[in-house]
Amino acid sequence: MSSETYVCPECTSTVERDYRVKYVIRTCDECDHNGRFLHESLTDVIYAIPEEDRPDDWADDPLDERFRRALEEGLIDRTDLNI
Repeated sequence: MSSETYVCPECTSTVERDYRVKYVIRTCDECDHNGRFLHESLTDVIYAIPEEDRPDDWADDPLDERFRRALEEGLIDRTDLNI
């Protein structure tokens, strides 16, 4: 099985795992934040949202919260996800 990359929601450092899921919950080795490390493919979807469609306080939220908000506000659709 190939290695999959997961991204810290706070500092965007990455960790590799030998399984493919939407996210893993762990403590970051870099910033000590405990949270949902999103699969790299999901962060790509988040970053692809056009700036003009993003809420004003978008940059203040960690990646996992941006993902949740994007789903709730219809900025991304579940069909956009490859996981």
